[in-house]
Amino acid sequence: MADPVIVLGGGLGGLSAAIHLACAGERVTLLEQNTRFGGKCNLRQWEGFQFDTGPSLLTMPFVVDELFAHAGRRREDYLEFTRVAPACCYFFPNGRTFDAPGTLEGFREAVARDFPKDLAGFDRFMKYCRNLWEVSGPLFLFNRLEPAIALKIRPKHALAGLAAMRPWTLRQAVEHYFKAPELRQLFSRYATYNGSDPWRTPATFNVISYVEMAFGSWHIQGGVYQLVEALVRLAGELGVELRSETKAEALRFNTDGMGVAGVELADGTFLPASQVVVNADGVAALTGSLFGGHPKSAQWRRQWEAREASSSGGVQLLAIKGNCDALACHNIFFNADYRQEFTDLFDRPQPLRDPTIYLSAPCKIDPTQAPAGHEAWFLLVNAPDCGRSPEWPEDYDARVRESLAKQLPWFNDDRVLWRESLPPSFLRDAYGAWRGAIYGPASNDRRSAFLRISPRGPVPGVFFAGGAAHPGGGIPLVLTSGRLAAELVAK
Repeated sequence: MADPVIVLGGGLGGLSAAIHLACAGERVTLLEQNTRFGGKCNLRQWEGFQFDTGPSLLTMPFVVDELFAHAGRRREDYLEFTRVAPACCYFFPNGRTFDAPGTLEGFREAVARDFPKDLAGFDRFMKYCRNLWEVSGPLFLFNRLEPAIALKIRPKHALAGLAAMRPWTLRQAVEHYFKAPELRQLFSRYATYNGSDPWRTPATFNVISYVEMAFGSWHIQGGVYQLVEALVRLAGELGVELRSETKAEALRFNTDGMGVAGVELADGTFLPASQVVVNADGVAALTGSLFGGHPKSAQWRRQWEAREASSSGGVQLLAIKGNCDALACHNIFFNADYRQEFTDLFDRPQPLRDPTIYLSAPCKIDPTQAPAGHEAWFLLVNAPDCGRSPEWPEDYDARVRESLAKQLPWFNDDRVLWRESLPPSFLRDAYGAWRGAIYGPASNDRRSAFLRISPRGPVPGVFFAGGAAHPGGGIPLVLTSGRLAAELVAK
């Protein structure tokens, strides 16, 4: 009997790859070094409070539906999705607030009401972003970057999309279409969805805002971690061998380095395999011990050490006494100098002096997340990658909460029943994230999107899945990366 395909890492990308491989008739063994599956998509619990520690919302839910359908299952039998409305509440430094509906039609109506002078610009911006989507969806996001894929795009979509791909940065495009500083700040934030700088990242990433509005923002009832549990259940039903607390120490290669021979575990056990899907952080894997035995390991380290990492993040989990009526499920508290935030992230890396604060309170639409009369908050601020930034200051979390209290007077530290801090180093140490970056390499130049880790690894028989690999981070794209890797194995 042939050796099983080994999947290293039980994050969403690895689980997706394992499920697709099992559906293709492969024997699959999935190894996860931690006790709990899910990778960065994880959770914490405290006395009835539940906190997702990774992704906090779902976009493009059809990707999840298609994964279950591919396995002959109905997603509804495993997971319940709820549309989030408003999609996000924005708090601006001038005191204005804006409830962003989760649909294109609703968002347009809100712009007409709150920013009527920008309504025509919004219409033109959405047309521009839709044209980008018509190309980037089929060509870039859902397929491997191969020339044959371009032939599948309808000519009219290709022409419109190519016309929209002007040599702008994301911020330049936003400034072209919008005059209100609030809308400029709101649409610039979508660069942070891949950990990049809106003043440097290509304008094509404006497609993210279109995707969120066109397909909506969704909550998974019971918390986002329910997705992990559902995929683990599905993988088990399909016959995948799931092994937690099993750390892969290194890949072993054929003597000429032109093929993989298997996986050596931390306890010394050797598992033979001619095909391996690496769901660990791709850059960390190539530059670390996993590929250390390959003749080209030093070359790969030099190649990736020169790359700029995406941003990291500092997280606080807060069990809150009482209910804050001013909050929605998702909330953004913007700072007064957004440009300075990205200077501190990438140009002169340091913990941000005045960070934008993201506050997720899923208990607003999901009573399972906190006891009645209380709320579970997830606070996130951007942070430079650990490779270039000083250590996280001991008082930084307190400073973030003080900043939040200035914009949200209802809140003060007396309302905090329990808290846990997850500094940027947490991502590096717990999940092996390269330099603690959330999204792998940054997308701060025009070539970077095409220089991500490819699903096809540099060694025959090795494939990559996960947020650092093509097509990128976020639940639907990470699930897609697993599918792309599995398709290459099946070939």
